[in-house]
Amino acid sequence: MRQHSGMEGTDTTRRIVVLGGAGDMARVAIDRLVTLVEDGHFLIADLNGDKAKRVAQGFASPRVEGVCADIFDRSGLGKLIEGSALVINATGPLFRTGAPVLDVCIECGVDYIDFGDTLEAADQLLALSERAKAAGITALICAGLTPGLLGLIVAKAALELDRVEDVDIAWVSAPTPPREGVEKGGVALVEHMLHESMGKTASFCDGKRVEIPAFQQSEWVRFPKPLGTIRVYQLGHAEIATIPRFLPGVRNVRVFGGLTPAYLVGLFQGVARQVERGGVELHQAVECIAALDAGRRPRNLRPIWGILCGVGAQLLRGELCVEDVWSFLRLVLTGRIVGKYVGGVLVRVTGERSGCRVTLETAQAMELGSEDRGDGGMDVVTGTPLAVFACLLLRGSIDARGVVSPEACVDPKEFQEFFARLGIPEIDALFSLCLNRAEQDPGGTR
Repeated sequence: MRQHSGMEGTDTTRRIVVLGGAGDMARVAIDRLVTLVEDGHFLIADLNGDKAKRVAQGFASPRVEGVCADIFDRSGLGKLIEGSALVINATGPLFRTGAPVLDVCIECGVDYIDFGDTLEAADQLLALSERAKAAGITALICAGLTPGLLGLIVAKAALELDRVEDVDIAWVSAPTPPREGVEKGGVALVEHMLHESMGKTASFCDGKRVEIPAFQQSEWVRFPKPLGTIRVYQLGHAEIATIPRFLPGVRNVRVFGGLTPAYLVGLFQGVARQVERGGVELHQAVECIAALDAGRRPRNLRPIWGILCGVGAQLLRGELCVEDVWSFLRLVLTGRIVGKYVGGVLVRVTGERSGCRVTLETAQAMELGSEDRGDGGMDVVTGTPLAVFACLLLRGSIDARGVVSPEACVDPKEFQEFFARLGIPEIDALFSLCLNRAEQDPGGTR
């Protein structure tokens, strides 16, 4: 097994390359890692070299620098990452950028980690596992909040059951609150969400993948306050690929996603339909939504019609309350996405224990800041887990080779002990699984 140097106090500086490091989530991960990895030298590599340098200067540390990099320039990327201790791939959308980066990491023999969450990207990267294993590297994919930390909680639940049958994961996201002096990240997340809202996707049902319409089938899920009960929509997240691989006996895996303010669901659904019909180009739709998120006037206003249609359809379906309508009117009047920044996550695992059908569940909701305070966001609760996964990889706690996901190779207890030091109690509390119900019928249906 390849030897890793210790995490702290070594004489040799280890280079950690963060591709797409000028993005919101990457900046959080770097901020954590600068403190946690005292011998690390961090290269923020971005296609926009000037932005990478500005972001690097914001850390006020000689161990962080910004450089220009094009991940599709195979030769240049190889020269950049050769000899590095780790490559963090924070570019996106990962179904375009994951395989090209991992391919170069395999060639250079450098460990890899990413935030990937799309099913398509997970399939592409898992297909490279044998090559990565032959190169002696670890490629830890899907290592954010969801997928990532939530998959690790599924693994913890599996340790408490004799057999796992059903896994349900639900998340609710919100825009990143604006923060004074912090430049907004790129457009990859917007394109990712549009991609998730278009056409068909997959779920895992009765032991096999089945095709479902993307981001349309919905259920109500009860989260703790301040989120409460909210409608979430089934989508083809990466857990559909990784959890059945880790738990080969599992029968059903479903992933649901939601957005707050609630009208953002209609916004993405409406613009996705517009792109599918050819009424607007994908790049125009992405630019428009990203501009609204950043408080800018979009250059192309054609996607606004898709937004109006999508939110109008929500109204007709009775999916919006008065507060949601008011938030949407504020978008129309101000030209920017505004509202309450609240998110949440839930994991529900059902299986058999001592002859009983048992359901274990954990859920948390969190205020992610407000437009006035601007303290935190989904970037914080996603970037922080990646930093912990990266630390475990750097210090040799993850010894699996090939392409793996956290639930397959990370010790939940070790991760939790490390994560508890980083000050996000709502996320740390997710490891406290509760017995939701137990039935004397292990053969019962969902």
